[in-house]
Amino acid sequence: RLCLANLFEHGLTAHPRGTTTKELLNYNITLADPRNRVITFPARKTSTKYLLGELIWYFMGSNDPKGILPYAKFWDGIRNDGGPTGYPDGTINSNYGYRFFGHHEASNVDRGFSEPESQWNAVIDMLSKDKDSRQAIMNVHLPADRWSGNKDVPCTLSLQFFVREDKLHLIVNMRSNDIILGFTNDVFQFTMLQEAMALELRKTYPELELGFYYHNAGSMHIYDRHFEMAEKIIADPKAMDFSMIPMDRFDDEIAFCEAVHVVFEVARDDAFRVLRRKKRSRPGLEGILDSGGCEPISDRRVFQREALLLFLVVRLR
Repeated sequence: RLCLANLFEHGLTAHPRGTTTKELLNYNITLADPRNRVITFPARKTSTKYLLGELIWYFMGSNDPKGILPYAKFWDGIRNDGGPTGYPDGTINSNYGYRFFGHHEASNVDRGFSEPESQWNAVIDMLSKDKDSRQAIMNVHLPADRWSGNKDVPCTLSLQFFVREDKLHLIVNMRSNDIILGFTNDVFQFTMLQEAMALELRKTYPELELGFYYHNAGSMHIYDRHFEMAEKIIADPKAMDFSMIPMDRFDDEIAFCEAVHVVFEVARDDAFRVLRRKKRSRPGLEGILDSGGCEPISDRRVFQREALLLFLVVRLR
């Protein structure tokens, strides 16, 4: 809400690609509690189904958009077409898991690796050996992304992890961020990664806790089509608190075990409905949104545990 107010009061007017925006340069947001990661207001109802669908897609590490299309058709319009080597036709560039977990060839060419390297594993290894390191970085945006005609230039530049005083902090740097559509999704995904990394590093540092989340945007902006929505958010003091309970496990091995996919949404009566689907093969995204098997859950903690279970079983690298 504060960011929206700042955009209206101090924002610069810009017209990228024929649109009209209000924009703040070098804007910073800090979350003292990264588990309070679902941002939703009555006027801007965040799709929790989409958040979890995108999270699954990240951990699948695939640049094929079919894993995310059931949640948002937007992705179908920004597929690669006629790009250079490393950008096959029909693929997507903004599945960050594709770059974090060692699938993207172009992310390794400049570093001299003949095979894709997992940036995720490299960060774990680096911080496990030196918890004071300032080099624990995962890069997203690459020089190779800036080819003419690219419809999907990643908005995220990098993620940098710090272990300080037994807490894991995450700094995310963005070249560009839409406060209404981009930020609300990004903060969920990146704080989930932050907590997962904390669990990985807790094997070396048992006392490690979750630290701050820092979100830095070169351009934090809002499009004119969202001005009316933003005004309603600013005027309405109501916001739904979606602070999640701590994760307690994050294991590679369970990815190929029996998977329980959990998809949820907030009903009008604020009850929770959980859709469950079990299968004994490598988990995929197709079919997650089957219509059967819903049951009401009114206990928020039960709901949160079910949501976290999704996170535990779909890490596919």
